Amino acid sequence: MRIAFSLVVACLLASCGPDVPGRVASDKVVEGAANPGATWPLLLQHCLRSSKCDPASDFGKGEEQASGLAGSVAWFAETEKRVSEGAQDYGAAFALTVFGNNGQSGPAGRTLTVDERPDTLNGTRARRSSLVIEYRTPGGGAPEPYSLWFTSAWLVIPGAAIDEAKVEIAGKAGVVLSEAAGAMAAEEGGRKTTPKGIDPVTFMFPRNIRDDRVDALLAALMAGETLSLKLYAPDGRLLLADALYAIGYEGALKQATDSLADPEIANSIAARCERFMAQPDSFWKIADVTPALLVCDPRTPEQRR
Repeated sequence: MRIAFSLVVACLLASCGPDVPGRVASDKVVEGAANPGATWPLLLQHCLRSSKCDPASDFGKGEEQASGLAGSVAWFAETEKRVSEGAQDYGAAFALTVFGNNGQSGPAGRTLTVDERPDTLNGTRARRSSLVIEYRTPGGGAPEPYSLWFTSAWLVIPGAAIDEAKVEIAGKAGVVLSEAAGAMAAEEGGRKTTPKGIDPVTFMFPRNIRDDRVDALLAALMAGETLSLKLYAPDGRLLLADALYAIGYEGALKQATDSLADPEIANSIAARCERFMAQPDSFWKIADVTPALLVCDPRTPEQRR
């Protein structure tokens, strides 16, 4: 039985808005910024820390939002003002994401590079698997695990099409999550951008972990374990083998939680970060700033190592 799921696929070839011909919608996020050339990379990195953000859209200026990296874990927070859901108080929300970047595939498939170019932001050329844990703070209280979703790297599967695969995640204590994941073909995500004869798919699933708990998985994440990730076809063939890196998960949880109480989170990212624009990258190696100002760190994940 195919699983119901949804995914926002990032497409760098998005069309322009009707009111600004010839201009990508995402350029609007730096309108009015004192230093748009320096602000744009910060906003792009901020967007990419959320699996729900499309870097080709007008994704906003970051008011009531914060994000950062702790070790290998990305976090993205939004205040209650941003995530209000009617009369029910779910509180503010933040998501922690762990990634699998190796993409070492098994004999039945390979990690998709399509035409062997480097990885890009385009969904059908993404070689990164991600596991997202979302927390909520009902009533302004302590964060509680709320939902989970998983998205695999895009794969080319030889032979007949596969509608679903089994995702297995294991840690030091053994298997901590086993779930069926539905397949999404590239053409279902919008305009097909892959060469003729190549039909990539990604596998994904959502899960409500507020009611259907995943304590063993959360314990492994909090311990900062490197988790084994495997995807299997219904006939048992190995489709993908990789690792999910949770180094820094506990720190990311604290930073995200603390950012929601930081007054700076109410401001746009441009306004927050203007004071740091003249600082060299070396400043951020020892910077002691509040959690909502961590989004102003211009260094890429590679530069932070």
